[in-house]
Amino acid sequence: MSQSDKGAKPKHLKIARKLSNVSQIHEELRRLILRGSFEPGTPLSQIRLARQLRVGRTPLREALRMLQQEGLIVAEHNKRPRVLSFDPDLIDANSAEVILLFSLAAAVSVPRLTDEDLTAMRASLREMQVAAQREDPEAWTQADMRFHGRALLYVGAPLDQTLKRAWRQNQFYLRFLMSGENLASAKINDEHEAILEACAARNGELASRLIARHISGGSIALLAHAMPEREPRMIRAALRLIVQKPELVVPRRATGA
Repeated sequence: MSQSDKGAKPKHLKIARKLSNVSQIHEELRRLILRGSFEPGTPLSQIRLARQLRVGRTPLREALRMLQQEGLIVAEHNKRPRVLSFDPDLIDANSAEVILLFSLAAAVSVPRLTDEDLTAMRASLREMQVAAQREDPEAWTQADMRFHGRALLYVGAPLDQTLKRAWRQNQFYLRFLMSGENLASAKINDEHEAILEACAARNGELASRLIARHISGGSIALLAHAMPEREPRMIRAALRLIVQKPELVVPRRATGA
């Protein structure tokens, strides 16, 4: 069966609410994509989507355009828009971008965190721990986003928009390729604890390094899971800019002779 044939019969879409404007359509489509309602690379029929979502095609086109700007949808001339695919070059580049952006944001934001921010981060960390015990990756991911979002609260609007665009694309990959078992890893919890301690000390430089290590570990595991033969060169290059000896953090995968 061809990729276009696969796209002809998408999963039944479970719509969370009645959609009445472009913003709601955009948010609902983004939620469906991130939850895995569409397979990577699936072509999207605007006629079928409009019928399934019970919305007009004009606001639907605008919502798809917004998702394209966020990197979750790819649109080519005279072709149907399609959900982002698992391109190893894109995954490597996106992960490297997230490492660099989050490290910069931590250096800017962490020294300005308030006690209220730290309380919220601790609450998010507890929510992650509970979600891990319950083997609920969706709840874990939402708490993880709140944890990191609070740490990077004071970056300013321009950088914040860039962060969110890169992070959404990264989350798309992670949700498909990381299992609940990986999300529940004690190592990941320890990394979050260390990041929280650096934030409590308002140490932006240390938080930057810890966040770079944290993201690179998950990103390298992601590529290893999807494409074991792929060496994450851009991820490692980005990490070297933040951490002096990244090989001490994530062991290098053996490559073929």
